[in-house]
Amino acid sequence: MIEPIKKEYLKKLLFALAFVEGGAVMCVELCSAKILSPYFGTSIYVWASVLGVTLSALMSGYYLGGYISSNYKKTEIVFNLMLLAGLLVTITPVISSMILPLTIQLDLLSGTIISLLCFLFIPLMLFGATSPLIINMLTSQAEDSGKISGNVYSVSTLGGIIVTFTIGFYTFPKFGITITLYVYGLLVILVSLVLFFVTRTFRISSILFIIIAVLLLIFQKDQDNKEVIYRSEGILGELKVVDRILTNHNNKTSKIYRELMVNNISQTVMDKENPNISYWDYVNILTNNILSYRNGNKALLLGLGGGTLYKQLKSNNLQVDVVELDRRIEMVAKSYFHIDNDLEVVIDDARHYINTTVKKYDIIIYDLYHSETPPIHLLTKEAFQEISKKLKKDGILTINFYGFITGSNGKAARSIYKTLMHQNFNVRLIATPGGEESRNLIFICSKEKLEKKINTDNKLISFLDIDFHDALILTDDKPILEHMYLEAAIIWRRGYNEINTKYFMN
Repeated sequence: MIEPIKKEYLKKLLFALAFVEGGAVMCVELCSAKILSPYFGTSIYVWASVLGVTLSALMSGYYLGGYISSNYKKTEIVFNLMLLAGLLVTITPVISSMILPLTIQLDLLSGTIISLLCFLFIPLMLFGATSPLIINMLTSQAEDSGKISGNVYSVSTLGGIIVTFTIGFYTFPKFGITITLYVYGLLVILVSLVLFFVTRTFRISSILFIIIAVLLLIFQKDQDNKEVIYRSEGILGELKVVDRILTNHNNKTSKIYRELMVNNISQTVMDKENPNISYWDYVNILTNNILSYRNGNKALLLGLGGGTLYKQLKSNNLQVDVVELDRRIEMVAKSYFHIDNDLEVVIDDARHYINTTVKKYDIIIYDLYHSETPPIHLLTKEAFQEISKKLKKDGILTINFYGFITGSNGKAARSIYKTLMHQNFNVRLIATPGGEESRNLIFICSKEKLEKKINTDNKLISFLDIDFHDALILTDDKPILEHMYLEAAIIWRRGYNEINTKYFMN
């Protein structure tokens, strides 16, 4: 039994443990989603897997904690569970680095769930088991159980709230996933050890948890290839800048290109010798079509990336405002992709900027991808209504999208086309060279009649050649676009896993 003189002190420590446990749940959940993103992307299906495994683990933990509290009365059980959970949190990057190269071979659903069961499920189950045990330790009379349960879960939830904001806005961008998990895991271990000492239930063998955690961090292998010249974790996930030799399929020459990758999906590929030149056709084709249809020089570019499109627009004397969600992108573009330091980038969500700006533009450009996923909240009829208000009378909207227009993979593009027409936009649809799985579609849209001023030799997909029978009007109230383009996103992710993810695992 606990000595009376220590009861109040122990009570405070147990509430501190509940606070740390609540934060740990959110820490592990958020970090696990980010760990998955370079391998399986950031789609709603990945998040659904994370949330599903999280809830399953907590459910199992609550049951386990209830069972233990009714069958075992030793106070040190909860401290042992937290100690073990803290160790597992610290080594999550190590476990995931061993598991993900294997599960990447599986399909999206199987790969994400099996990966999460390996490095997310057990620590969350252990954390879930602590709340019933803490409640049991604090409850001396039946009539106090409701109040104590409410207090424990409130404190635990408060810990989760604070840690969620701290990780999302500070530790991810500042320190990355590995350091975040390691420090929080050590915090859990430290609190558990303090409780061991206070209750005089400490065992020397428990110190092995700390020794193992420290050794695993010291000997953790840095997997970055020598071609990686910058790497960080943040709001968009893993950001990498790499220099490597690629073959240009147009002229069959090989040279060094600089790539910006988000979660191992290439976002910008720049010729190092000629920084204004992109490896991809779509940059030149999009620029040429903008110049062909424009009636003014004031442009809004939503999505900076490495800035090759921005440089093309700038070189053609357009006045360009740029909006980017992740501040690291601005830094990387200026440090590694020859973007002028005097460019003022607005750090904001593109939809929020559109809704709040008072500026009007001749050209608005969607060049937005988060890894392999385009922004569904900018492709609804409500978003296009706001865009209409921000365009000048004869202004144009351009959208860069997946290359699929036929079959089930093309339903997303057909629905965007139908939604644009529903909002009274005139639309021209341009396809870059290549098959549907390797090309881009470029929507050129205006409320006025679209008239070319410069001839461009690009493939125009006729409205009459598109079957709209299953296309839908996209709305904010029913965000189904991500379900429509899932197959296309998986094809892109699978292709980039072959040429990027697996390459940098070697």
